[in-house]
Amino acid sequence: MSSAGVVSSIGLVADIIGAVLIFKYGIPPRIDPEGHQHLILEQIDEGEKTKAASYIILSQVGVGLLILGFALQLFSNFI
Repeated sequence: MSSAGVVSSIGLVADIIGAVLIFKYGIPPRIDPEGHQHLILEQIDEGEKTKAASYIILSQVGVGLLILGFALQLFSNFI
C-alpha cells in the first residue's frame, strides 16, 4: 500500500472514532452542567458536574478527530 493510502486510512479511522464519540457524548442525556439535583434544588451534585465535564471533553475530542481525519484524507490526495 502506498503512503497516500496509509495516510488516507488513518484519516478514515480517525473519522470513525470521532463520529462514534460525537454520537455517544455529543448530546448528553439530562445532565445538569451546574450539578443541580432535580428533586432537591438546594444541593449541588458533584458527580453530575464531573459527568457533564467529561461529556463536554469527549465530544470536543470527537470533533477534533473528525477534523484531523478529514485533513489527513485531504493531505493524502497531495502525496
